[in-house]
Amino acid sequence: MPATTKVPLGASTTMLQYYLDVDTSSSTVNPTWVGVFGMTEFKPAFESTKQDDGDFDSGGFQSKTKTAEAWSVEAKLGRKVQVADGTQYDVGQEFLRTKAIGQMGPANSVHIRYYEMQPGGPRVEAYEGWASVSWSPDGGKMEDLNLVSVTLDGQGKLNQITHPNTGAVIPVITSLTPAGGSTAGGALVRIKGNNFTGVTGATGVKVGGTNATSYDLISDGLIVAITPAHAAGAVDVVVTNGAGASANTALTKYTYA
Repeated sequence: MPATTKVPLGASTTMLQYYLDVDTSSSTVNPTWVGVFGMTEFKPAFESTKQDDGDFDSGGFQSKTKTAEAWSVEAKLGRKVQVADGTQYDVGQEFLRTKAIGQMGPANSVHIRYYEMQPGGPRVEAYEGWASVSWSPDGGKMEDLNLVSVTLDGQGKLNQITHPNTGAVIPVITSLTPAGGSTAGGALVRIKGNNFTGVTGATGVKVGGTNATSYDLISDGLIVAITPAHAAGAVDVVVTNGAGASANTALTKYTYA
């Protein structure tokens, strides 16, 4: 057949395209994905093991077959505080830190996914798997930025998955401040978390199954709401956008008294 015709390619993509998520529920059935933000470097790697499978029938030419593959991810994270709360680090970063320091065996394993999100470009690569996590602060001089080197060493297969970019992402609530108030309602509550973008309408925020009296979407990670009246007891705060409703966890409890 004739030689192929060269076709000039377009612009190059950049490394800033990659997103890294951690599953804070550690569940492959109903994962709770939280982004790891503040990345300054990202390096996925694949290492193959090949065995010599040459034989006498090859006319002296050697042959190798891949029999195993290892994968890993190296990332550099800037330890920046949240815009909404200067006393808190990024939720995704903190999950990795707590799974790394002093943890062994299964307690050191994290369920992760990473995928490309090139602005205006291809969104094809997407992978998911389990990895052991190492957390190593870079340290430095007084004027240096606080950076951390994170290594995720693959445990088993890295699966190629359908790209997760389907528009809105289900909200995740990570804290309520305060976590309780009067049965008369009217209290201001700061709801912190992720994926709040797209929360609209009267039913966007519910407290104990009742619509919040009012709320303001401050950012993707912060909603300020006014509680409705409710009988005494612990109830769940639920945030809903186009992708669905936040899950009920120990972090979503609000106690009326």
